[in-house]
Amino acid sequence: MAQADADLRRQLEVHFGTSELSAPDKSPLVSATANVMTWVIQGARSMYRVAQPEILVAAISSSTKANALAVWSSSGRDWIVFSEGLMVLLCDQMDCVAARFAATFPDLMNTKLMQRLLAESPLPGGFTNALSSFLYFAAVAFFTGHEAGHHLAGHATQYPKHAHAEDSESGAIDTGGEWLIGHALERDADLLGLTLCRIAMIRLLSKLWGVEEAENLSADKRQIFQCVLAAMISTGALTAAVFIKPKSIDWDNVPNGTHSPAVARLLTLATSISDAIKKNFHDLDPIYRRWIRLMSLEVAVGASIKPGTDADRLQQERSARGGEPAAIRATGIRKALYDPTFRKYTAQLNATIKEIRPRLKPRR
Repeated sequence: MAQADADLRRQLEVHFGTSELSAPDKSPLVSATANVMTWVIQGARSMYRVAQPEILVAAISSSTKANALAVWSSSGRDWIVFSEGLMVLLCDQMDCVAARFAATFPDLMNTKLMQRLLAESPLPGGFTNALSSFLYFAAVAFFTGHEAGHHLAGHATQYPKHAHAEDSESGAIDTGGEWLIGHALERDADLLGLTLCRIAMIRLLSKLWGVEEAENLSADKRQIFQCVLAAMISTGALTAAVFIKPKSIDWDNVPNGTHSPAVARLLTLATSISDAIKKNFHDLDPIYRRWIRLMSLEVAVGASIKPGTDADRLQQERSARGGEPAAIRATGIRKALYDPTFRKYTAQLNATIKEIRPRLKPRR
């Protein structure tokens, strides 16, 4: 279907530089990623209210560019495309992310449920351990869910060129000059991406742990189950969002981008994650929810800091002192969190999505 869809192939040329596609069995990593995308698409299809939810389909681009794409085709299909370049970028980060995760959440690592999970074989794709592969699963599930979110939320009306790309710096996507609309749509898709990531992760971990329904667990085990899920989803989603090195926000330049600045997106996503955990994981108290949000952010950001940079030196200095998480301070994220301009920006996003909601045509 992908090879025969002229609209899709045209968008692939624009955003990936090639229309060449990869078969799901091309390599272990491609196969593993295709399986994650399938789990997410099944969850997204269940939310479709249209008569034929199978119009939501996916393809894999052989491009080495790190990018993900949503396409509204004249064939009537809603496409999600993931590039091999993005797979490799995320895969290469996961050992570092997993090591930081283990060091940051020792209480979770020592639980019987987590030990049982870690005893599983890693997912295919060249991962060195099970934890790395499961965090990769979460990152891919979030990215896929984000692109599916653009379809579910009916964003097609806001993209006159019939596509949305994660990396759209080329300006190929036009939102009519209303930069806040583009940023608000991104946050809207992030929220749905979190939901779909959560559904896929619950299915995966429940299967691995042999749990049909988490509610069948005892209260203590259910709390641990929720802790592990929340920490993995948070870390995976934030790692997906931070694949571009975080930097301070240049508020004067914000209107020139089709996406939120890296730091702003991380902070709005972290806040959304905290809200989602509160809504869906009722056995976790407020203090632990905030801890998961903060430390998942610390893990993802810390893994993105390149050795030898100023941020790396600052991180090491602050780590030596102890106390405040070092990575989010070294990269300026903590400062941005308390920047009144960021709070104003968040309020603008909320107002904008509320204003344009009546113009959208959701699939759900």
